[in-house]
Amino acid sequence: MNRPNKKPTLMTLTDGRKVHPLVFLRETHSPAEMGKWLGHTSHATVSIYCNRAKRARTTPIPAEWVLPICRQVGWKPCLLRPDLFLPHWSIKE
Repeated sequence: MNRPNKKPTLMTLTDGRKVHPLVFLRETHSPAEMGKWLGHTSHATVSIYCNRAKRARTTPIPAEWVLPICRQVGWKPCLLRPDLFLPHWSIKE
């Protein structure tokens, strides 16, 4: 039995590098701002996950983070967690 793919779709920066979505978001938003989206009072958890994602591009994003991030950025949830969300699903505004 095959396990579903948990790896997020890599994003391309302006210089052409492919990076993890959390690293991509970290380039444009502060960890404190991302922490507010997720309901965290401290930015430490976001910073830890961003650093893990920088080291390993296959780091899965926590499932409870997917919908708040997608609401703020306008991405489809399947880009962040293809094992949980189908490609035709989108966030309703």
